[in-house]
Amino acid sequence: MNGRVLLVDDNEDFLDSTKDVLEEEGYQISTASSGIEAIRQFNNNRFDVVVMDIKMPGLNGVETLALMKKHDPHVNVIMCTAYIVENLIREALEEGAYAVLNKPFEMDLLIRTIENARDRCHCGYILVADRDPKLCAQLEKVLTGKGHKAIVANDGREALLKARKHAFNLLLLDAKLPVVNCFEVYERIRRMRPDLFATIVTGFHDELDSDTQNKIRKANGITSLTKPLDLDQLLELLDSICTAGNVENMKTGG
Repeated sequence: MNGRVLLVDDNEDFLDSTKDVLEEEGYQISTASSGIEAIRQFNNNRFDVVVMDIKMPGLNGVETLALMKKHDPHVNVIMCTAYIVENLIREALEEGAYAVLNKPFEMDLLIRTIENARDRCHCGYILVADRDPKLCAQLEKVLTGKGHKAIVANDGREALLKARKHAFNLLLLDAKLPVVNCFEVYERIRRMRPDLFATIVTGFHDELDSDTQNKIRKANGITSLTKPLDLDQLLELLDSICTAGNVENMKTGG
C-alpha cells in the first residue's frame, strides 16, 4: 500500500473517478463530500495525505484545513480548485496547505504531488513515547528545531491512540513505558504501520537488561540508546537512519 489518502469534494463524479485512479496506484482511499464529513473522518483515522476542494458548500476547504491543522499541525493537504478564488488560495497557503492544484489537472500531476507530500513524512516524522513528560517536551522542542516533526505520548495506550491518528515513520520508545509495555506497543504499531522505518528503544542502563537486549536483537528495525540521552547522539542516529532508509541498512552500510 502506498499510503492512505482522504479525498474531499462535493463533486461525486470527481470523487469516484479520482478514487479509481489512486486505488489502481496502490493507495487506500476514503472519500468525503463535505467539510464536516471530512473532519469527522480525519479525527477518527490516520491519513498520509488529504486532497480537498477549496470551494465547497458549508465549510469550505480553507476552513476545513484550519480545523484539521488544529488536530494535526503536520497534516499534508493538497487543495484543488476549478475557480479563480485568489483570496481562498492565499488563505489556504497561509494555513499551511502543501500545494494548490488548478482543475482540470492531469492525474499524473496529482499522483506526483501526493507522492511528494507523502514522502515528506517518510523520514523525520517521529512518535516519541516516554513516561517522562519533561523529556517528551524537551525532545519535541529539539527535534522540531532540527527540522523533524514530533508527536508525543506519555504511556503505551496514548502512543497507540496517536499511532492510529498520525502519520510517522520513526518511533522512539521508552523501555519501561507504562500502561501498555514497550514491546507490545512496538508489535501493534508495526501491524498498523508496516512502512515504519525504525524504532529506537531508550532506557537507563539497568532497564536495558539482557532480556530486553535479546528482544531488541530479535526484532526487525530496532536499536537502543541508553539514558540519560545524549541528544547529539540521538540526532546523529536519526540522520543515519533517514539516510540509510532503516536500521538494518544502517547497520550493514546499506
